Amino acid sequence: MRGVALSTAEIMKVVIIGNGKVGSNLSAQLVSEGHDVTVVDTRASALEKSKNTQDILCIEGNGATAEVQLEAAVNKAGLLVATTPYDELNMLCCLIAKKLGAKKTISRVRNPEYFKQTELIREDLGLSMIINPERTTADEIFRVLVFPSAAKLEVFGKGRVELVEYKLSENSKIINMSLAEIYKQTKLKILICAVVRDGEIFIPGGDFVLRAGDRISISASHKDIESFFRVTGLLKDKIKTVMIVGGGRICYYLAMQLLSIGMRVKIIENDYERCEELAELLPKAIIINGDGTDQELLMEEGITDADSFVALTGIDEENMIMSLYAKNNTNAKVVTKVNRESYIDLSSQIGLDTVMSPKYLTTSSILSYVRSMANAAGSNIESLYHIVGNKVEAIEFRISEKIPGLVGIPLKELELKNDMLICAIIRKRDAIVPGGNDRIELGDSVVVVSKEHRFSDITDILA
Repeated sequence: MRGVALSTAEIMKVVIIGNGKVGSNLSAQLVSEGHDVTVVDTRASALEKSKNTQDILCIEGNGATAEVQLEAAVNKAGLLVATTPYDELNMLCCLIAKKLGAKKTISRVRNPEYFKQTELIREDLGLSMIINPERTTADEIFRVLVFPSAAKLEVFGKGRVELVEYKLSENSKIINMSLAEIYKQTKLKILICAVVRDGEIFIPGGDFVLRAGDRISISASHKDIESFFRVTGLLKDKIKTVMIVGGGRICYYLAMQLLSIGMRVKIIENDYERCEELAELLPKAIIINGDGTDQELLMEEGITDADSFVALTGIDEENMIMSLYAKNNTNAKVVTKVNRESYIDLSSQIGLDTVMSPKYLTTSSILSYVRSMANAAGSNIESLYHIVGNKVEAIEFRISEKIPGLVGIPLKELELKNDMLICAIIRKRDAIVPGGNDRIELGDSVVVVSKEHRFSDITDILA
């Protein structure tokens, strides 16, 4: 049975070409939101699992041919998403789909050389959006390394509001305090908008008392969040040296950003040819050819002196083991790349606080776009993130029309759905942590955190 469609959203026909990690995860999300999904792949084995677990139409064939695309009814599709492992194939799929009548197309482009020039040919290919999972993941890791107190950090309103995750330890100054007490003592414009405790998620009120082990999400401007971490004794020293194990594309994109702001980067990669490539691409980085799972090698290369350790190999288990070793033997900020869904929760349970999943980050980007397309009222989705282990959504809406029953009305007079919170209003250059007397105005961006609902429009927050 299909998922229930959103109240203000239009059910859309979506064709996905490529049923790998990103494709299968995306189809599951879209089906759960009520969309009509068709998946195309050349591999019957790749389609079998999705066919048995999702209410989708599966077509075995080459998605870069007009014949197969017409069989998938791409001419009636609101969106085609090409997520095969091959950039050239993805772009060709999108070009053909656009010619056949698909309204919008999204292509995955991973090769840095292609990615640099996609803007030149974007219009000619008819691409509505270009996604690069490795670049998106690198951006996410970069933000956390620049602000190491955070386990995870998302930005809204072009950086005016940040949403930061942090896990409270036994010696945190704010444990056993209610949120109201914290706000009163710190006198900062911050909002703790979500808490995970023993696997249960809370959208907390002022009387909620924090405990050790809680994973909290804090919303505010960067300045106020930094002040909050300083006042509560949670602010960590800035990172100057980073050790990365795994020299793939994420490593390349991340190292480029870290080196550009003066951080020292050491990369350990098992493949000698790739080491030679990285040495040419990243002349300011130190490149080591070796096995990053070898603890003796890590010690020899100075893991104990590194401010941060980032595990980016293609094997989840290796990344988790190396990260645990770094966490238990150093004071480094540890970041772990994990793709398998079951390992994401496991990583948190074994004490790995900063876990990145390229497929979830990519899916969030595409879902944000899909919901904006399906939007039927006067707001647009600017950004969408899955937070606290992908169990809570944080969505930024842009108010483009004067919506009756919402715009200009004090928040305390609005009847809102349960398990959701308006955690920020961005008005021109100002970030507002809203109280009951604040109002949403035309032109504002509004950040909503929601536990149960899949909002596609700002009006969906109303009960």
